[in-house]
Amino acid sequence: MKISVLGCGRWGSFHLWYAAESGYEVTGWEPADSENFSLLRRDRSNRYLTLQDSILLTTDLEEALDADQIIISVPAQLFRGLAAQLSTHDLSGTDVVLCMKGLELSTGKRLSVVAEEEGLRARSVCIWVGPGHPQDFVAGVPGCMLISSLDEAAAIRVTGRMGSSLVRMYRSTDLIGCEIGAAAKNVVGIAAGMLDGMNMSGLKGALMARAPQEVARLVQASGGDWRSVYGLSHLGDYEATLFSKYSRNRNYGESLVKEEIMKGLAEGVPTSNAMLSLAEKLSVELPITSMVRSIIDGETNLKTAIGELFLRPQKEEFSASLQ
Repeated sequence: MKISVLGCGRWGSFHLWYAAESGYEVTGWEPADSENFSLLRRDRSNRYLTLQDSILLTTDLEEALDADQIIISVPAQLFRGLAAQLSTHDLSGTDVVLCMKGLELSTGKRLSVVAEEEGLRARSVCIWVGPGHPQDFVAGVPGCMLISSLDEAAAIRVTGRMGSSLVRMYRSTDLIGCEIGAAAKNVVGIAAGMLDGMNMSGLKGALMARAPQEVARLVQASGGDWRSVYGLSHLGDYEATLFSKYSRNRNYGESLVKEEIMKGLAEGVPTSNAMLSLAEKLSVELPITSMVRSIIDGETNLKTAIGELFLRPQKEEFSASLQ
């Protein structure tokens, strides 16, 4: 069984390590102009882990595509370009697994939709989402994650390959709910970091209660199952995203409030704009996402925004229409 990983950053390097630990023949790929990948090839390690000697690291895409399963872990906003490259190859015998948690900024589209639009010719397309951090998994801390696909047989295949005592795998056929939920949790993570930076962490409870409801409205309006928001793809990922010291999105929100500079990618930044674009098309209100975006853009005073959001007029908490 051959498994390749396209994109070998934080999560991609974990997927390399985990696939090798699982006993598979593993190849990692990034383009030749990637400085970080050059360092990974030289040192066989990064700040998160050390790779096994058996893993092949290559800049030859053709070599990497010789696989039974391809895991893609590139920044969400770069995926369309890579998908266009992959569409020229016959992957009809290969399961493709997308591990990015984001929506396309320019269109608000889910990444599985981008893959379809670019003509990706794969045996199947799945997504791999859910809570966890590479640092914890490598240290032996077990967790639960989720494989979602419209092709249930494909989800069964991938969970069978990738499930273990370290990563307990669940599956879902609600691709819409799982993709939107996984992307949206990064935006909520930024909001949590903002609260931490203002010494208002006590409001995280309210944030955790209210955020899934607005995401559920968006999922429902998009044609997905709102219940997925309360599973591993979104709410199940809150501990890792809203509280962990490893969470890039939480760290970004805290750094923004403290006017500090954070290195590294926070996917929730472009995703917040993509969510608002999608919500506008579907006439869905996203007050928390709107607040996060307005603060990032410097359009709203942070304390004023927090007050307006959490001190809104009193009303019924739940209603049949998820309002």
